[in-house]
Amino acid sequence: MTTPGPADPVWLSARIDFEPNLFERTQMSNPDTYHAFMLDYATGNLSASMSLAATLHRLMTEEGDEIARTWEAVRDNIKPAGEDHLEALFRMEDIATEIINTDYDDVPWRKGLSGAHFCKLPETSGSLMRLQPGDRVFAHGHSALEAMIVLDGRLEDGRDTFDAGDLVLAAPGERHRPAAAGNKACTCFVARADTPFWRFT
Repeated sequence: MTTPGPADPVWLSARIDFEPNLFERTQMSNPDTYHAFMLDYATGNLSASMSLAATLHRLMTEEGDEIARTWEAVRDNIKPAGEDHLEALFRMEDIATEIINTDYDDVPWRKGLSGAHFCKLPETSGSLMRLQPGDRVFAHGHSALEAMIVLDGRLEDGRDTFDAGDLVLAAPGERHRPAAAGNKACTCFVARADTPFWRFT
């Protein structure tokens, strides 16, 4: 009896057969964008800040970890990860764990033009964002993908409401209006592409 390999389509489809309604539980607005993002994470094709967003999602939710492991299994059967990639993932986990364990009340917040409070992180191109109850960022879009992870509280963005650990992806041209949901402050990690261009129309 032979063991199915990466070229066997039955094996491949079995490996990426996700649990029903997984997308609804992770609240992704577009499953294709989500899976492309997580596949790029598993193969090391994301920028540092985007990879950190995926790592936070993975550490904070069972669903994120399940999907990351599935794409990593696919990757390993096509071409195993090199030592450099694995070391980078371990470094990201350390940074993500530090972010998760942060006392967000002690962060040196600065109010941005959008109305939200921000704190740029030193080791990545990402930022922490905080919205107090009643705070709302004006409606906008981006010219490149934006990834947000809800770290604490709940976030609504005009499309849905998101809980801690949820990965919120805003594709290029997709408009959203982030706000704290409920009567508690909402803290998020925000990763953007290198071109910080906002669209107001």
